[in-house]
Amino acid sequence: MPETVSLSAGTLSPENAAKAGAAGKGCKLVAFPTESCYAVGSTGLIKAATRRVLQVKERSTLKPLAVMVHSTEAAKAWVEWTPLAEALAAKFWPGPLLLLLKPTASGRLLTFPEYPTIAIRVPAHPAARAMIAASGVPWVYTSANKSGKPAKLNAADVEAELGGDIDLLIDGGAAPGGDPTIVDATGGKLRVTKVGLIPAESILGALTA
Repeated sequence: MPETVSLSAGTLSPENAAKAGAAGKGCKLVAFPTESCYAVGSTGLIKAATRRVLQVKERSTLKPLAVMVHSTEAAKAWVEWTPLAEALAAKFWPGPLLLLLKPTASGRLLTFPEYPTIAIRVPAHPAARAMIAASGVPWVYTSANKSGKPAKLNAADVEAELGGDIDLLIDGGAAPGGDPTIVDATGGKLRVTKVGLIPAESILGALTA
């Protein structure tokens, strides 16, 4: 069973943020709450960690993992930033919005060669941002459940399904559920590829306001 840490005043204590950050940077798997559902992730810079996340998820490598960073400025090191990305990030980050963008030379380290884009976001949950910031690296992640199973909305359900495969579990209480909205921001024309917690109308409205 994984080591479990709990939140303090809605986020991680500096000590636990450092512990979770070190675990992720060291290729260990961390399950953690987000503003949607619980996620499982690790460093995006080491392919062994990516493969371990995919293996635990029982997910095909034909579906690349998304990336989390702790700030918009951090994202710009890993993806080719566009005016569209700037406008959307200013409105919806931190939050449940994944931007599809082309990787920079450094960003190629976060994905497999056959994928032309990276799905990246800054999470709104303060615990997720704190541990990613403490790690100093971008994280690859996916929802903390086996492929084909429902997303998990509390730590107990994550432990029941993945407990034998993860190293650290952050108990953040109940998660609200839902999925991030995904937007292709590679060019000048917006394309919503998946509607989630942020409605398409809100995305469009942010660009026309």
